[in-house]
Amino acid sequence: MMRIGVASAAIFGMLALASCSGSNADRDSNDDAAELDFGAFVPMKAGLWETEFRFDDIDVPTLGRSQKQQIMDEIADSASGRTCLSAADAKRPPADFFGGNGAEKCVYKAFEAAGRNVKMRLSCSMDGMGSAEMNLSGVMGSTQFKYDSKVDVRLPMIGKVKLTGNATGKYVGACPAG
Repeated sequence: MMRIGVASAAIFGMLALASCSGSNADRDSNDDAAELDFGAFVPMKAGLWETEFRFDDIDVPTLGRSQKQQIMDEIADSASGRTCLSAADAKRPPADFFGGNGAEKCVYKAFEAAGRNVKMRLSCSMDGMGSAEMNLSGVMGSTQFKYDSKVDVRLPMIGKVKLTGNATGKYVGACPAG
């Protein structure tokens, strides 16, 4: 029982970090993005954005349904939040904007847009604690987005953990002063 508890805590902690931060993290993330074709990117409205994550499946065979649901809910709650998007970043948000709260150092690995339909692949490292690959596909507009998400997290001593779900984001107003 202790082993499951430790594994659950480790998975939760690492996955909470794996959901790339909504902060203005490492600006090198845009260096890799510069090589991708962002010509069809839909500019987003600068200001305060609210992002909500929901996960409907996690691949951890050793855990029961209620334990899996608890971990998915905790990860979704920790990754959800509000982010201030600057006018400069609104033209082409950094990769970490789409992942939510958590880790830093996210980069775009792929980006495709056709009208409002977008597919992107993000890669996030977690300073020696593992890495996450995120595949997001869905619809994006200037004031909202909705993506199906597939997240593969590689954790030391645990291995690969897969999550599936969705992420929604919406513009909620001006950024708070300060």
